[in-house]
Amino acid sequence: MITYFKRATLVITLFTVILPLVHAQNLTQKYGEDSVSCVTNLSLYREVFKQNNYKEAYIPWKWVVENCPMSSKYIFTNGPVILEYMISNEKQDSVQREVYIQELFDLFELRIKCYPQDQGYVLGRIGIYLMKYRQSDYTKALQYMEQSIDIEGTETSPQVLDLYFKTAEVHMLNEKLTTEVMIDAYDKVTETLDAMIDKGELDLEAVMRKIYNLRDDLDSGRMERDDYKIAYDKQAADSAKAANELVQLRNVNNNLNIRFAKYATCDVLIQIYSKKLEVSKDLRTLKQIIKFFTKEENCTENDVFHTAVEELYKLSPNANIAYQMGLIKFKKGLHSEALNYLNQALEMYEKEADKIKTYLLMAECYRQMNQYSTARETIYKILKLSPNDGRVYIFVGNLYMSAAASCGTDVPGAAYWAAADKFAKAKAIDPARAEEAQKLLNAATARFPKSESYFNYGLSKGQTYKVECWIGETTTIR
Repeated sequence: MITYFKRATLVITLFTVILPLVHAQNLTQKYGEDSVSCVTNLSLYREVFKQNNYKEAYIPWKWVVENCPMSSKYIFTNGPVILEYMISNEKQDSVQREVYIQELFDLFELRIKCYPQDQGYVLGRIGIYLMKYRQSDYTKALQYMEQSIDIEGTETSPQVLDLYFKTAEVHMLNEKLTTEVMIDAYDKVTETLDAMIDKGELDLEAVMRKIYNLRDDLDSGRMERDDYKIAYDKQAADSAKAANELVQLRNVNNNLNIRFAKYATCDVLIQIYSKKLEVSKDLRTLKQIIKFFTKEENCTENDVFHTAVEELYKLSPNANIAYQMGLIKFKKGLHSEALNYLNQALEMYEKEADKIKTYLLMAECYRQMNQYSTARETIYKILKLSPNDGRVYIFVGNLYMSAAASCGTDVPGAAYWAAADKFAKAKAIDPARAEEAQKLLNAATARFPKSESYFNYGLSKGQTYKVECWIGETTTIR
């Protein structure tokens, strides 16, 4: 969307285009040439600012900005609050309102001069405020936010990522450009956002693992209850913070996907990328296909996607590509080949959620191959990562249900007792799957052996009973 040359010269030129240079401040002395007046005005503005009296704070704050901007970084974090208040209390078309708006942009320029390390963050804020107060400068706003994303990377504000995509849409519509503008914008934003979400998920998993370990330490007697409570409260606070940050990122991602779907339906993607593949199977194109097609519902059952997966696996195999190869083979009924790729993915994946989805698909492969015991062994590995995942017990219960007729036992249908145990377990530990588990439990209960089928063996309700065959579960006669 924006050429490398434009990006490279952005910071050098754009300030001179948009922002008039501020007065030459003293950036060498912390309190300027008049330290007494600086400290006085600094104290005055901060005192009334704390009282949310932004109008009274404006004059002493402005004096500090003009005379001793290095005295406190708070003048740059408080400044936008003060100026936005002043802007909001002026008439829409007033000259003074424009003065305050210009002061806001001047303040951002000055912050970069005083704190060059803040450049990436500040450029993002400029882009945001341009779209708020000078929407006709949408192209410049887009450039500022792109530069911010390039500098900040995974530290980019979610607000900047979200607004960048919205601004790209404005740019496309006003300039009458093709939808490929939105595809490029989406690619840029999600490259950063996906990395942020991955990091957030890993951080949350690490905190939750610590909470599980604390519980084990308490239950095993390795930790006293008082020590456990102190440690648990800290980890609970950390998990709440990590979860909240992750929710914000996922909300931005969901909103992006909704807006992106308007411009990149599966048919459009196939049309665009089938032509691109004819020209080149370069790494960037292949990665875009994987990203975009997997975002679109039911858009992975086509030759463009399959070709991209296979080519990318040859050029740059990673966990996700190995998983996609496994999924393609699974859907074609090539279960042994699928397992080969899924095992590769499992070795490379870091996030527990990714490992869990891989175990689920591997277990299904074994089930389709009638290797029930191995399927059960595979699915149980999930419990080491997520002890309360009801899908594990639902899967095993369904295995037992499907084997009830073929698994020879003294009591025909005894496997339904074992299946019911698993469904009941799933319902007890996983509220999110309680309804599904209850329906399956009802289905298993309806197929319990009649009392006359086990009475002749001297068995009665309430007794324990071992279901033989490959199941090998001890259950209770119902």
